[in-house]
Amino acid sequence: MAIVKMKRLTLLALDVDKENIYDALVKCGSVQLKRSADIDSCTSVDASAERERVIAKIARVEEAIRYVNEVALSYNLVHKKKDEKIAIAKNSFARPKTEIDFDCLLNFGQYAPSIENSIDEVRALQEKIGALNAAKSQKQAELTKLSLYENLPHPTTFYADTATTVVQLSTIPTSELPNLNKLTCQFEAVECEVLDSSKPTSLVVVVAHRSELNFFEAAAALGLVKCNIETDVLPKVLIEDIERQCNGLDDELAEFTHKIAQYVTDVPQWKVYVDYLELQEKKLIADGDLQKTSSTFVLEGYYPAEKEQVVEEAIRSVSDNMVLTFDEIADDEFAPTLTRSNKLTQQFEFVTNSYSAPDYHEIDPNPVMSVFYFIIFGLMVADIGYGLLLMLIGIFAAVVIKQKTGMKTMLQLFGICGISAVLVGALFGSFFSYPLYDGVIPDPGQYPMVMMIISLLFGVVHICAGIGCNMAVKIKHKQHLAAWLCDFPWIIVFLSLILAIFNMALDMAAYEPYEVLRLPDMVSKVSLYVCLGALAVAIVFAGLGTKGFLGKIIKSFSGAYGIINYFSDIMSYIRVFGLMLSSAIMGQVVNQLGTMVMSNGGVGYVLAAIVLIFAHMFNLLMGVLSVYIHNGRLQYVEFFGKFYTGDGALFVPFGSDTKYTYITSPMRQVVKK
Repeated sequence: MAIVKMKRLTLLALDVDKENIYDALVKCGSVQLKRSADIDSCTSVDASAERERVIAKIARVEEAIRYVNEVALSYNLVHKKKDEKIAIAKNSFARPKTEIDFDCLLNFGQYAPSIENSIDEVRALQEKIGALNAAKSQKQAELTKLSLYENLPHPTTFYADTATTVVQLSTIPTSELPNLNKLTCQFEAVECEVLDSSKPTSLVVVVAHRSELNFFEAAAALGLVKCNIETDVLPKVLIEDIERQCNGLDDELAEFTHKIAQYVTDVPQWKVYVDYLELQEKKLIADGDLQKTSSTFVLEGYYPAEKEQVVEEAIRSVSDNMVLTFDEIADDEFAPTLTRSNKLTQQFEFVTNSYSAPDYHEIDPNPVMSVFYFIIFGLMVADIGYGLLLMLIGIFAAVVIKQKTGMKTMLQLFGICGISAVLVGALFGSFFSYPLYDGVIPDPGQYPMVMMIISLLFGVVHICAGIGCNMAVKIKHKQHLAAWLCDFPWIIVFLSLILAIFNMALDMAAYEPYEVLRLPDMVSKVSLYVCLGALAVAIVFAGLGTKGFLGKIIKSFSGAYGIINYFSDIMSYIRVFGLMLSSAIMGQVVNQLGTMVMSNGGVGYVLAAIVLIFAHMFNLLMGVLSVYIHNGRLQYVEFFGKFYTGDGALFVPFGSDTKYTYITSPMRQVVKK
């Protein structure tokens, strides 16, 4: 369990072999390309324009995938019958990505013309649907406008002025009709007839002598608005005609929607095409990183040292005219990070990489971190029943999910940590928050100080492990003196402090069975003296390596101040106790609720079973989410903060990071063409 040794390759080859070399590197799955160092008499190629065209293609296909999926889902929602629905291809939970091999991906360009034609057809249909929707919106706006005149007995042009009168077809809020009648009574040569008052807005016709036109100014204050629609046919007839036009538009929309929805069967192929295009983009990025002459190019990359033969065979299988060299990575040179762990520990790499990948030149934190993450997870969950459920979930993920995905890794992580939850739960004697027996650790609800002290003591051990890892880092970089005089004393400080205050902690716990653990007073006193002596050494030598006497003094004072930071870190481990207690109390409340429901007998037993199952599942889900976050926080801040830089970049073989496809047969041996 360590960071895999990497090496750097440099390849000088003919430009005509470049594409074959790219494909060979993709197949061998062991090389991450890098920008080649500048070479005199060589130039680099600007592939940005071509890359932008490929990116535009990818965006175009992605948009088509999104649009077709949305249309197909909407279509199926409207068409409820099974024989009318369109089957939408979906990957299974076990295999969430489409499985293909590298040869299929590399040669997928042969399907590009037909796929591009299909996407052109989808875009054309999309534009037609957009135009139809716009036309339909316009028609619906006309219908909304005409709806006020639906019951009009004559065409609007019927209401025309005469030589001496003004005839105005108008609308007015129905609530203002009484006020309109009062206003009309004030004018001798004005008549008002209500044509339709069945809607919130009424339809009226006003006939006024030309000498009484000021009536319309007064009526405007009441909301009287002149009709602005001119039609020689009845509005009702016009409405029916527009509705027929809308129905025709709906038929066209349904036809085009059905055509688009049928393309959903092509979406899996389009997704593979996206990965093919992204691979072409990666090749263009690699083109821009090369050093070139008129007929040759220089390529550089990183690979695991153990894969040197595989890489060499892959390249030589496609080109005989080339120069290939392999070089060691210098101590100050960047290299991507590839870690190797056993089947149990590799699940915990997910936690570390969520924070930041380790730098290539530092130690792998996963072996130590995984142990503490495992234990802290168990302390926070601390229940046999919950632990068994997590183990079952982990086994389910390992057996059912066939592809390596983030979901599978996380569920397997929870399954492994479920073992810890079972072991710690056995110490409490807790099974779904029911006390099976008197455990080694008492009920935290009755003796809260016991678990709080255990959490803090474990925090001290965890922090000491972090300091020990910092020692390992310094020893790796030949800083032996600093490791033993600056870091090791702090480990002695904290471990001896545990012994010095152990009896005091027993008094605070006030749990009689633990009295057998009480240490002799002499051990406590000696431990206190050792603690103070180690603390003095840590402070005095804190300035080791600092230039100047004043600098050493300042550094020593800074070391003394560091005591506060250490104790602040230790107090953070109270969250272990807090999460365990909250989950336990919640589980006990669920059990009490189940008992209350069960007391009704008969149906009560069934309802109690339902309540217990769903409530405990909810408690487990909320608890695991909290544990995942807070356990990670303790690793990232309290543990990693003591030694871990985390400035690395994960090793990603050229062409391996596909979005929609899962490569089933990464090539390890290349047959020569």
